[in-house]
Amino acid sequence: QRWWAARRHKSPAGAAVDAGALPQVPVVWWSSAGIQMMIGMQEQERRDEEEREHGRRMALEAKLRRRVTEAMPPTGSVGPIDTSYSKTSTLFTAGALSGGASKLLTAPIDRVKIIYQVNSDPKHAFTMRRGLATARHIIVDAGVIALWRGNSAAIARDVPYASIVFSSYAMYEDALLKSAGYPAGASGGGTVWSRLIAGSTAGATATFLTYPLDVMRARLAADARSVHQGYLDGVRHIVRTEGYHALYAGLRPTILGIVPYSGLSFAAFETIKVKMQEASHRRKGGEPSDPLPPLTGAQRLFAGGSAGAIAQTLTYPLTVVRRRMQVGGEVHGGGGKYMGVSHALRSIYTVEGVANGLFKGLSLALLKGPVQSAIGFAVNDYAKKVLS
Repeated sequence: QRWWAARRHKSPAGAAVDAGALPQVPVVWWSSAGIQMMIGMQEQERRDEEEREHGRRMALEAKLRRRVTEAMPPTGSVGPIDTSYSKTSTLFTAGALSGGASKLLTAPIDRVKIIYQVNSDPKHAFTMRRGLATARHIIVDAGVIALWRGNSAAIARDVPYASIVFSSYAMYEDALLKSAGYPAGASGGGTVWSRLIAGSTAGATATFLTYPLDVMRARLAADARSVHQGYLDGVRHIVRTEGYHALYAGLRPTILGIVPYSGLSFAAFETIKVKMQEASHRRKGGEPSDPLPPLTGAQRLFAGGSAGAIAQTLTYPLTVVRRRMQVGGEVHGGGGKYMGVSHALRSIYTVEGVANGLFKGLSLALLKGPVQSAIGFAVNDYAKKVLS
């Protein structure tokens, strides 16, 4: 105390001050020092507790990791998570929705188109005026609902057809690109040739699996006096009276027609989409490394309609032959007189010509086909996006 008092309270001359004159000062100093020491001890205790808590957490995490590691199978015995089932179900569902929507909305056009396709009389060449008159006669004779005659069979065929063709197209293209050395498959972007081949193969697959449904649809739509009272009754009647082979009447021209049609439509649709995305990307001044912008609904409809118009025009003669061979046993002048695809094409060209024969009803088909393609492709794209 004396030392502290001497150091703290020196006189100007350096003489020591009597410690007894300042009895309170040491007490105040020790009290302040004790408070500071207590605060430091509490802070240290807090830090120690935080370190202990951190240690407990680390030990718990290590214990959990050890338990998970012990529960896992040996390395390499488990592959990546399999999402193929979810992806496949999404593709099938999206395809089914697109097929049902497109067929339901275009059924009246298809009803009139088939009537003119299967009629070989040159006096009944299709014009837009005659097509509208035919639609009015159908409404007057049997009501508006008659425009959808055979549509249940059409939907029964088009829903599974669209489901198969859209899902198998994605699978075929993915497998084709991977086999060609593209590890990412279709997710990395395809080529025109991969789309053409995958689309053609998908169309052939779906056509073969659903062809009896297509035969039934054509017969119900072509003849208003058909004895068939429905799809199942019609199938039983055909098998009983004509045999099972009648369910595949006209399969060869159908396959020959659907392979280029499906390939062209898929290749054109996907290519047009990419071109529109690239054009939109350039307009916005994007960098080459930037992802392409998404398409709007109107752009998807345009791409689908354009693809449908291109594919339908190029393959339409085979469509005419297919319809006539399908309904030849029931409609006078149909495909019963044809001995094959090439014979049918030559006969139609010789007797009826190009405009009123091989391309009979094309103007109506171009009114219906692109619309159906636009709806189908757009709905399929949107459904896949939502379901994914």
